[in-house]
Amino acid sequence: MCECLKITLTNGPVIDIINVQFDSIVNGQNSYLFNYSGNDYRIYYDNVGLGWRMGIMPAYTVPSNWIGTLDTPDPCPDSIALSLIWLNFSPISIVTEAIACTTCGVEDRFLREYSAITLPTDFVEQDRGADDCCCEYLVLGSAGSDTWKNDKTSAWIKLSDPTDIFSFALYKNGVITSYLPVPVPFPNEPNAYYCTISWIDVLNSDGIGCYALKIDYNISGVIGSVSWGKYNLKPYSVANALGTARVRALFNGIQETEGINFTNSNVDYSFRFAGFIGSQQPNTETDNIIYGNREMKRVIRENLNTYEINTDPLTECFIRPLMTLFLLSENELFISDYNVFNHSYRYLDLPVIVNESSEITYFDFSRKASLKCKVEDKFKNKRTYY
Repeated sequence: MCECLKITLTNGPVIDIINVQFDSIVNGQNSYLFNYSGNDYRIYYDNVGLGWRMGIMPAYTVPSNWIGTLDTPDPCPDSIALSLIWLNFSPISIVTEAIACTTCGVEDRFLREYSAITLPTDFVEQDRGADDCCCEYLVLGSAGSDTWKNDKTSAWIKLSDPTDIFSFALYKNGVITSYLPVPVPFPNEPNAYYCTISWIDVLNSDGIGCYALKIDYNISGVIGSVSWGKYNLKPYSVANALGTARVRALFNGIQETEGINFTNSNVDYSFRFAGFIGSQQPNTETDNIIYGNREMKRVIRENLNTYEINTDPLTECFIRPLMTLFLLSENELFISDYNVFNHSYRYLDLPVIVNESSEITYFDFSRKASLKCKVEDKFKNKRTYY
């Protein structure tokens, strides 16, 4: 059997050459499909007449559709000359010749592109007998323009291609809420989406209570679900916020940890935890000059304020996001504190930037740990000069 044929069709002064590769097996032999003058034709082996035939597709086995017979016992229809009346209009001469498939132009190579994607993972901890209960985040909602009174939660997912299916779903006590998170495409990351939940909207639509945010997906035929978090929603009040601190971040860069380009998205995400933010240190830098009369005068003086973020002993579901997301990938960071014993009550979405690496303290025979991180003023405008 031969895999490729060169078919020369002569119709008066017109000569057409078609190179074709076999496309299927008919009666145990290779068969060849080609198009000529707008019709599909097949050369195939007739195991009854023991010869090669050519007929019009698709019903090429019906005798009325035969337009020629290439009679030969050879297992390859090469070096066969056939003269026939083509569709009763003009005489056609057909010559077939076996050729190498490298010259046929149709080789046994195919280009396929597949998008690689890391599927979302929903980590489920082993039950090792620890007394720690499930992780639940306190979120507060408040109307008005005070951003430090209204928490926001963002979630995101990256797909393989536009045909994949996903949805952000918010549940209250296991029942889907009337509030529907709206997916927003990332401007500079194809097939990636995020949603931002403003908890005051949920408070208005579904009220206080326990909520769960999930992402359902069908990525390249793989169906799954990710539990983004569980939340205890309350209205903002001094009493409800007491004993907590909060960091709020705007994400607007390339995050390798997430595999997503966040640029031009400004994803807004706040994170409330049991802890304390404060302990301001001015870190004043001075530059003085001594005049000829030995009098010393100020040239420039600047306060480079630093602050400390300190968590209470917390489980991993609090420490990990602070360490791997909010204090690593933020483009803008804001700190707020709600403790009664704080020296200053002015930490209300104060813009800062990370100054030093986070430090984590672990406790013997406990799953809890505490995090400490030093941040500094985002804007260095606390100075005076001569």
